[in-house]
Amino acid sequence: MKLSSLAVFTAILCCFINNLTLWGQNAVADPMKEYAKLVVQTYGQDQELVNGMQYYNRHSLSIGNPYLLEGRVRQGSVTIRGESYQDVWLRYDIHSQQVEVEYQTINGADNQVILVSDRLDKFTIGELFFRKMTIDKGREQIFQVIDAGRLVFYISWEKRLVPVSGNSRFIEEFTSAKRSYQLEMDGAVHFFKNKKRFIKLFPEIIQKDVKKLFRKYNIHFRTASPAQLERFMQAVSGLLNEG
Repeated sequence: MKLSSLAVFTAILCCFINNLTLWGQNAVADPMKEYAKLVVQTYGQDQELVNGMQYYNRHSLSIGNPYLLEGRVRQGSVTIRGESYQDVWLRYDIHSQQVEVEYQTINGADNQVILVSDRLDKFTIGELFFRKMTIDKGREQIFQVIDAGRLVFYISWEKRLVPVSGNSRFIEEFTSAKRSYQLEMDGAVHFFKNKKRFIKLFPEIIQKDVKKLFRKYNIHFRTASPAQLERFMQAVSGLLNEG
């Protein structure tokens, strides 16, 4: 809370406490709940968290959706201008590279806003961690980050809109989610497209062992889960340490 608001907040608190005795115990079953409501009514919703463009469905004539995880809001966290918010409900539009937050207004209605991209630092959705960053002099964008010490995967997600023909209701559809990888190894970042290119990033002496780890952990870069990738990376990192 800003210092300029402290005096006003203190006055509200004192007024609220004084009024509790006037209202009577039967009138206020949960004083702290009423107090929280009073603060929200006075200061409004957190303007940093819910400040953004009002969400509306921009793709009513499209098949599919633009989201990671099929568009369901999921519990997570978000950091905006260095301020962290926990236990918020989010979804990630990977077509527009935007993050949406769903919250409940003081009237009890659900509402969605699109967060201001320039203010977004990082966020989590479930167990997935994302950060807005610039890698290797590229453009600033959102990456999913999987950190395993000496090795870090940076994954960028996308969906494209393509035209639909012969459909009287829809004019376009979203492609399936696709991802591209970059690997940071001991501070250096490398782009790779497939298993073969990935293996060649490592010292020749351990390349055969890295190849064996693909079979052991059943790794396919197009479909591997974050948990699979992390276990695989930890194992590859172990080979580096041994070498």
